[in-house]
Amino acid sequence: MPYTELMKWFEFFKRRPIGWREDQRAYLLLCAQGNKEKAENIFPSLKALRENIPDDIKALPKGKFLDMMLKATNESDSDWHPPWLKGASNDQSNKHESS
Repeated sequence: MPYTELMKWFEFFKRRPIGWREDQRAYLLLCAQGNKEKAENIFPSLKALRENIPDDIKALPKGKFLDMMLKATNESDSDWHPPWLKGASNDQSNKHESS
């Protein structure tokens, strides 16, 4: 394995520590038993995981599939618009009352 690949694996496991899923399950069990502490304060693996979430994943929905969905809604007779778009009007209650 080349040195650069090895370094990338080190970085991967720093961002995604081994055993984080087990720690997440244990945390959920603790919450079911009344734990009020945050996961990051109990499990270092979950703290590392939370700190290394890329900003683009934290953002609102986007991407090719969303673009295709928006294009489809713009070309149809639907007056539905995603709620995260500015000026979106989703007054579904009026539709149901008039039907």
